[in-house]
Amino acid sequence: MKQFVTQLIKGIVLSLLYLQITKANDTTMENITLFVSFYLAMIYGATITGIDENVITSAFLTKTVFSLVDERIKKKPDNDK
Repeated sequence: MKQFVTQLIKGIVLSLLYLQITKANDTTMENITLFVSFYLAMIYGATITGIDENVITSAFLTKTVFSLVDERIKKKPDNDK
């Protein structure tokens, strides 16, 4: 039970990070619930198949960082061409 609560908290934090940094800014209870549900399904699927849970968490953090880079830190267009 303690592990479930820990994973639930991780999922909520990851969902808030991901949903807040995207330009859509679609942080709603429904989206947080869907994100956390998907995260928990991936974590417990990894546990069943013998994959380290940290791999899944790292993948979600990587997605968050790449979304930040793609949506918030855009290269200015070249007007010289």
